[in-house]
Amino acid sequence: MKTRKAVFIEGHIVANRRLGETCQPFCIHSVMFSNGKYAIVRADSGICFNPGDIIQRYDCEWFFHDQKIHLLPFQYIKENESLRQLSEYET
Repeated sequence: MKTRKAVFIEGHIVANRRLGETCQPFCIHSVMFSNGKYAIVRADSGICFNPGDIIQRYDCEWFFHDQKIHLLPFQYIKENESLRQLSEYET
């Protein structure tokens, strides 16, 4: 029987951008992960992270300041693609 190894990863918020309507804003974030990959990330709850903030994944759950959060699906991309997508993202 195989034992499951716990997976831990950190994501450092590089930049953010506030979008959406005035009454329903949301934020997207360029994130650099501890595995050297980048992504454009959006929290399901509408949380806006600030540059320098750290999100963490332990097994299959994401946390911010020890509180569980839910991130919308994302894909790992290269750093330059992450910055391009952040600047060109439209609602």
